Amino acid sequence: MPRRNDRAQNVVLRSASDEIYIFMLPKENRITKRFEFDGFFGAGFKKAGGNNISSPFLIVKTKTNKLTVSRIGFIVSNKVDNRSSVRNRVKRYLRETMRLNLDKIKNNLDILIIAQPAIKKKKHLEISNELLVLLRKARVI
Repeated sequence: MPRRNDRAQNVVLRSASDEIYIFMLPKENRITKRFEFDGFFGAGFKKAGGNNISSPFLIVKTKTNKLTVSRIGFIVSNKVDNRSSVRNRVKRYLRETMRLNLDKIKNNLDILIIAQPAIKKKKHLEISNELLVLLRKARVI
């Protein structure tokens, strides 16, 4: 029976054969700092070669970075829903879709995914499919 270690930075499952499965977006692929998020807004975004693609319930913003990996950030505001459980569910769906497709994403990109209020009525499969369509339009994958 696999043992689950929920206290660790990454959720790790260990089986009898000592295999390790990581179910989180790696730290190097996350946008976490306030100033990094601020770079997606204002006049500096277009000067940095920024790109916007949107749908009725998602906005994807991309720009190049000077790193060797791509980084991803998520914004799900109170406008989506006042309940944190709903906002966190949406973020989990978005993060999982990006984690599963991380190997397909081009390097040297910062990607910001912004959820719109209409997303709260969508199922995981609909969110995942729409996000992948937007990433293809943005030529990220």
